[in-house]
Amino acid sequence: MPTKKTRALLATATALTAATLVAVPSVAQANVTGDSGTTAKHGVEWFQAEKGLKQTGSINQNTAKALQKASDKELRQTFHTVNDLPPAELENARTVIGVGKGANIPEQGQVIALMTAMQESKFVNYLEPVDHDSLGIFQQRPSTGWGTPEQITHVPTSSKSFYGVAPFGSNPGLIQIAGWESMPPGDVAQAVQRSAYPDRYAQWEQFARDLLAQEGPSVEPIP
Repeated sequence: MPTKKTRALLATATALTAATLVAVPSVAQANVTGDSGTTAKHGVEWFQAEKGLKQTGSINQNTAKALQKASDKELRQTFHTVNDLPPAELENARTVIGVGKGANIPEQGQVIALMTAMQESKFVNYLEPVDHDSLGIFQQRPSTGWGTPEQITHVPTSSKSFYGVAPFGSNPGLIQIAGWESMPPGDVAQAVQRSAYPDRYAQWEQFARDLLAQEGPSVEPIP
């Protein structure tokens, strides 16, 4: 029969074992939760970490330059969902939608505008030229008739230019492209932009549709 001392030791061992069995899953769960919160493989902060930049979550000048050099794969991973757009860029996207609504552009046209700006700039309003003299969210060029630098870098005005409803400019916008409603969206974007990389717009079509579905209902028309 166990002595009083033996029974006490057995009781202590049992208590320690029980505590361990309870504690280990809690610690493991905490680690999993922490990892999922810090190792998400998308978003601007993830991109900044990958490029050795300060992880601000906003697109500053250094991040913008890095985005310009990133591959399509890196860009699609960075902007994996609509929620990966920082506030300033999301507000520019909402402006594109608002101008489309104000001009009675059908939702398909708004999608095309959104996917175009996503490809051209990720909705960063570039005030300094990126390629040649390209400016703004649509990377329009003053030298090719898209307006003055001030007009191009004013997001509502540049959006009107893209849609083809601005009272100036010599380039055909969206609504001047014959049959645009029945064309593949990427082809329409290329018809307006005349890019050296015509096939790159299509990769953002679903992103643009998700963006319009999420933000469109709360955006007021911009005349």
